[in-house]
Amino acid sequence: MDINERLKTVLDRFVSVESGEAGAAAVVMKDGSELARCSCGFSDVEKGVPFTENTICRAFSCSKVATGVAVMQLLERGDIELDNRLEWYIPEFSGARYIRGGKEIPISRPITIRDLLDMTSGIAYPGSPREGIEAMNDLWGEAENSYREGKQITTLEFAKKAGGCPVMFDAGAEWEYGASADILGAVIEVVSGKHFGDHMRENIFEPLGMNDTAFYVPKDKLDRLGLFYDGFGSDRKILEWVNLAIFDYTEDPAFQSGGAGLFTTAADYAKLGAALSNGEYNGVKILGRKTIDFMRKNALTPEQRKTFNWDSCRGFGYGNLCRTLEDGNAASLIASRGAFGWDGWSGTYILNDPDERMSVVMFIQRAGAGTSSLAKAVVNAAYSCI
Repeated sequence: MDINERLKTVLDRFVSVESGEAGAAAVVMKDGSELARCSCGFSDVEKGVPFTENTICRAFSCSKVATGVAVMQLLERGDIELDNRLEWYIPEFSGARYIRGGKEIPISRPITIRDLLDMTSGIAYPGSPREGIEAMNDLWGEAENSYREGKQITTLEFAKKAGGCPVMFDAGAEWEYGASADILGAVIEVVSGKHFGDHMRENIFEPLGMNDTAFYVPKDKLDRLGLFYDGFGSDRKILEWVNLAIFDYTEDPAFQSGGAGLFTTAADYAKLGAALSNGEYNGVKILGRKTIDFMRKNALTPEQRKTFNWDSCRGFGYGNLCRTLEDGNAASLIASRGAFGWDGWSGTYILNDPDERMSVVMFIQRAGAGTSSLAKAVVNAAYSCI
């Protein structure tokens, strides 16, 4: 079966069985060129607007892959080292501490850039079950309310305020998914002397021709922004609340979230996938071959891996803001060892495989989707055709 036919069959089955008429799009790149693309369903069900590869989506945590690339570029240029202390860039982290049994305990060593990249910093997302989360909960609430009040907190201000909050554990002691990528956005600002979004645009998006990727959606492109749905079928409704202070911005926001803030399309993010899997896209190289090899290797210690226990991460290691495939059987994925990428809360997904020079991007817009069953089905269907 032709790869486009196979992918279309998979997408159509998902739309009819799992999510009513809400849409999906997939793009597969091979050897730096587009191998397949297909889509189905609607980006606006009520109006009957088709969901396509050019539908603008809220990437949420798929943003972390691009943020990881930006940090790797700084590493290549000698502008940053992985063992550098976070406090050198954000001094407010110099007194970092965590709470156990109601007592504040200073961290035993400084948080490093490596801790941020590997999610071993202890810097939390809201809702962590750990002691001391109240301050970070309040900070995320402040970030959200600051936009509503017309004086939005900036990326760097957020990081400085986070430096005054307790972390969840001693530096490097465990893996816990959190706000590390948002703090890295602030570090990039300090190192580059530019707003995070400007740095990303100049060093990643413009060189790759990712013209629909930014931390906001310009007003003249709003007609391509897909609706954000919550639930399936007859229970489906448009999402009515905000997660991680990500609003549908129509102008460049002050808070540019390296962990969740990008808006992009499946076709655009596939260009990043091509650059990471093929080494270049349209003659543009954003990272060296050995740097890409570095990105696709597990960085967690056996002790840290004890808390790296999500179902969606079974068969994977982790490092540099990405999952790294170690056991395809455990992950239920037909892909090469070392294939790497991540997903987003909204159902955005990317997997990059330098061994096959192939990447798979699959986007939906449904709250809480993460690595959906569709994402794995699309990956396996794509690999079955090569």
